[in-house]
Amino acid sequence: MSKRNPMGDKVAIVGVGATAYGRRLDRSRLSLGLEAAKKAIRDAGLAKEDIDGIAGTGSGMFAVGEANFLALQEGLGIREITWCLNAEMTQGILHAAHAVFSGACETAVVVHAETRSPVLSASAQTEPLRVRAMEFQGAGVRPFGDYAQGWIHSGEPYAALAGRYLHEFGVPREVLGLIAINNRSNAVMNENAVLRTPITMDDYLSARMVRDPFGILDMDLPVDCGEAIVITTEERAQALPKKPVYIHAATFGEANRGTEYYENVGDYRAMSPWVAMAALWGKSDLTLDDIDIFFPYDGYTINAICFTEAAGYCQAGEAWDFFRENWDETSNRLKIGGKTLVTTNGGSLSHGRSSGFNYYTESVLQLRGEAGARQLAGCRATLIASGSLYHDPSVAILRTD
Repeated sequence: MSKRNPMGDKVAIVGVGATAYGRRLDRSRLSLGLEAAKKAIRDAGLAKEDIDGIAGTGSGMFAVGEANFLALQEGLGIREITWCLNAEMTQGILHAAHAVFSGACETAVVVHAETRSPVLSASAQTEPLRVRAMEFQGAGVRPFGDYAQGWIHSGEPYAALAGRYLHEFGVPREVLGLIAINNRSNAVMNENAVLRTPITMDDYLSARMVRDPFGILDMDLPVDCGEAIVITTEERAQALPKKPVYIHAATFGEANRGTEYYENVGDYRAMSPWVAMAALWGKSDLTLDDIDIFFPYDGYTINAICFTEAAGYCQAGEAWDFFRENWDETSNRLKIGGKTLVTTNGGSLSHGRSSGFNYYTESVLQLRGEAGARQLAGCRATLIASGSLYHDPSVAILRTD
């Protein structure tokens, strides 16, 4: 496993932009993506002519769709680019950083757009799989056979793993609930979060069960939204108006579980988060003690637990004890070691699902001191972990001077 990190602190995020988050904004992905991209470019103090790289990102089977790099380039009115990509989840951010560092482009905008799919409604869960498959094929998504194998699911493989986790380590379902409560407590302070009503453990345990042990509060919130960031070189970042946020270390991490992931996955400790985190720490000069805010992916609550343990905050199966030891009763949220906050924007569970892209936007705002009511004083470094337990993880440490 390579520990080389020539890109470390050599590229910077210099602009961020986001649309409103909502359950029914009645807008296209392209419209949302273009709004976010324009805001990010403006936030960076740049013009469209300064952009020579574009990445469009989407989530899983929902893909980039209409908000791919070609549509984004045309919609932004950018005549020429030298690098482009359609990517999965937040992986496009790291690919863009690599492109800037390599010289494939100098300044890239990475755009993420989500709209609620017809299969993400409550009524869709009762429809035959064949009907749901036809909806996707009609929308231009590749055909598939098996439910999970097609990467379209409502939590089955994650619920199965969560149940196994609770059984194997002998911990109660409340360990999942602490993630949901923490994220909701933070979302209360985020005016762009869709869910802002505080919840208690009783609320969590009494919420509608979806797939045992998952209730509705264990699963991310499908929304319409757009997010974008601008990445450029360290040198150029120094001349721009906003404080640069450097990508200190970043990596992917696959564990050969990506296709048949509904089958027995073997050792929990060998899943993708463990691969990614081990590689990340090998590239970083920082340690967990330096991290001010941690963003473990919360597409499902079990994901956040796995990323927490894989990051090294505690050993496998110890999250229940660790969360309770680091729970701040006053704010009803996690405060690791009395200082490190977790998912300050509310994450996928309460802010709304953008496949972890909103972690980057929130990190930049926190590191620049622009997060408003939820600002953590003196924030200097964040740890971002996004992606599935089975596939597509990307992890990064962002820092500022």
